[in-house]
Amino acid sequence: MQEAERIQTEIQKVIGDDPTIQDSRKIIVMVEKKSFWKGGKEIVVLRGSVRSESDKAKAERIAQLHAAGREVQDSINVVH
Repeated sequence: MQEAERIQTEIQKVIGDDPTIQDSRKIIVMVEKKSFWKGGKEIVVLRGSVRSESDKAKAERIAQLHAAGREVQDSINVVH
């Protein structure tokens, strides 16, 4: 397993296992290249939807803790 795939799987699991995040299964974690040039940086991208700003913030904090220095882009939508 490549490091990017390992990080993606780890973040997805930790978010999914967090009992304080409602609808955690609706959050999708991806590790993507920021640019397509050789040596382009990888970033962690969060997508999906949650019910509160608090859940969005928790998911972002988890991603930052497990991103191994990668930038985290939070594209999660809050739906009420």
